Amino acid sequence: MSNYSSYCCTEPGCHRAPLNESPEGLRCSNGHLFPFASGTNVPVFASEPEDANEYAKVNAAELHDNALRWVFSTFETDEAGLRERLIARLGLTKGARILITGAGAGNDLPYLVRALSGSGEIFVQDIAKEMLLAGVARYQGELSSSGVRLHFSISDATDLPFCDDVFDAAYHFGGINLFPDIAKGISEMNRVVRPGGAVVIGDEGLAPWLTNTEFGKMLVNNNPLYACTPPMSLLPDTVRSVKLTWELSNCFYVIEFCVSNDPLPLNIDIPHLGKRGGTIRSRYFGQLEGVTPALRERIYREAERRGLSRVEYIESALRDSLTNSDRSD
Repeated sequence: MSNYSSYCCTEPGCHRAPLNESPEGLRCSNGHLFPFASGTNVPVFASEPEDANEYAKVNAAELHDNALRWVFSTFETDEAGLRERLIARLGLTKGARILITGAGAGNDLPYLVRALSGSGEIFVQDIAKEMLLAGVARYQGELSSSGVRLHFSISDATDLPFCDDVFDAAYHFGGINLFPDIAKGISEMNRVVRPGGAVVIGDEGLAPWLTNTEFGKMLVNNNPLYACTPPMSLLPDTVRSVKLTWELSNCFYVIEFCVSNDPLPLNIDIPHLGKRGGTIRSRYFGQLEGVTPALRERIYREAERRGLSRVEYIESALRDSLTNSDRSD
């Protein structure tokens, strides 16, 4: 049975208001309704239009399974071994609460359930209704006796229907290259995972040393997504313990990081020793207009003669000038 209290309203202005169950679906106090998908208890927050792409077709899960079989055969990789290695990077413990975004038909669910050792919760999300409902049909009953509770939602990974800091970990493998806003997708996973929790993200993308090889060019010719680069520049600036590796013959990148809401430690007011002097703050925020090279050299020589750093001498000269100006006024 789903824990609907974990979901919140995604409508602008509702500030992630809690939702209450009704026969039609989940409703917030402002009247926004998120209906259950027909014949299920799965709330629909956002959904791709039917037939919008290969993931929104009636037989999407079967098509995707066929594509996965090609991937594992082509890269001569054991599927179970790969999924277990990726999930191990989350460092899950018994009783953890996990979010999996872009879950598709839920192929990772049996491995995640085993990693939780009989206790915990997994929230399964995808915007492709046909894919997600195939996962519900495959796994909701099959895994019901595992001791791990499964909760499915059809929703947008760039606007997750959860409050901040509610998960111990978030996992995504395959699909983030196609997100309309990759930075927002990563930011949302970071937002909903508690500080100290793990996020693991992966998708197609050649390792840089393969880009200009015939090996790499063949793959990109076959599927342009292999030309994608890991979105490292889109990670939140507070994350810790970042790792970038590759799987599947170095053709799928994997990004791992630890969530933190604290700014990186940096004291920008520690004075530099030496001729130049100053601090990170003064060098960055205190830059003035340029002077002629000849005047610059005179300033440097005078600072050295007085036994001051360049910054100390310039600041003292400017203060003295301003003080004299104030007196003359």
